[in-house]
Amino acid sequence: MKRLVDTSITVAVVATIAVAGAVGFVYSGLYNIGADDHHTRPVSALMQTLRERSIEAHSQHISVPDLEDPQLILKGAGQYAAMCTQCHLKPGMENSEIRPGLYPQPPNLSKFRPDPREAFWVIKHGIKMSAMPAWGFSHDDATIWSMVAFLQKLPDMTPEQYQDIVAKAPPDEDMEMDDDAGHSHEHPAEPAHAGSQQPAAAMSTGSAPAMPSTAAPPAAAATVGGV
Repeated sequence: MKRLVDTSITVAVVATIAVAGAVGFVYSGLYNIGADDHHTRPVSALMQTLRERSIEAHSQHISVPDLEDPQLILKGAGQYAAMCTQCHLKPGMENSEIRPGLYPQPPNLSKFRPDPREAFWVIKHGIKMSAMPAWGFSHDDATIWSMVAFLQKLPDMTPEQYQDIVAKAPPDEDMEMDDDAGHSHEHPAEPAHAGSQQPAAAMSTGSAPAMPSTAAPPAAAATVGGV
């Protein structure tokens, strides 16, 4: 009995020291949170396993609709062009301005075909602590499935085929398409009245952020929002 008590005390003391050490390390600021300082291999392996298992577990019971519907694929092409190319690229595109600075690096979806269930889950819910946003806040399930349907076809497309389908696709009214996608969402400026000034904000231009995954980003190391 005494041995059991002594063992319990020892375990409690060691656990307290370990927790205190972890708290001290966190508050010390020694850990470099910068995206240009990558995780150590053990931490990276742990995070990758955590991500993959989480996505697999949460997406396994999702029912997949007919992804061969031409209209669904066409709609997804417009969504992808508006939301995803700066992080996940497109046929013939090797890099973008934002992509080199992303860590974890998102998968190149023009060369990888994600699992439909996992892709849907990652696009809808995003991936924590990555550049992969949760598009489910602004897009309904039908729209997300259109992107999933398009992703199944994307790796087989040439740059010319990609440009052709995007040019024919209905645009995402909430986002701005690629400059070369054949769509424009900018409204013509109203003529200024004599002696009037436009607010500075109205004169500036900007584009909405593109997708990163799974993070996703969203199997998981090479999912839509891969981490």
